[in-house]
Amino acid sequence: MDWRQWLDVKQYEFLLQWFMRRQRELKLAELNEPLAYDGFSTYDQLCQQMLKEAAIAYIERFSQPVAPIALTNMLHLAELELAGRPSKKAQSPAH
Repeated sequence: MDWRQWLDVKQYEFLLQWFMRRQRELKLAELNEPLAYDGFSTYDQLCQQMLKEAAIAYIERFSQPVAPIALTNMLHLAELELAGRPSKKAQSPAH
């Protein structure tokens, strides 16, 4: 999906940063559970919770609803962004 179809740059940045912050708070990447495809795993429940919270945060910020597909895609994009970034604790100073 091309996010520009649904969001302008400010909306994109807001959602990306919101999902990244929330995933860190919930420690989503640290979940250690078997893969489940029933929709009832801890991961699935946390994602559903985040999508609902993000929809509210978006309305509060931009005074309009966002397309659900944009929320879902931004949630997963944030997950990929976080997976590609080492934690600040793990980084050592360059010499």
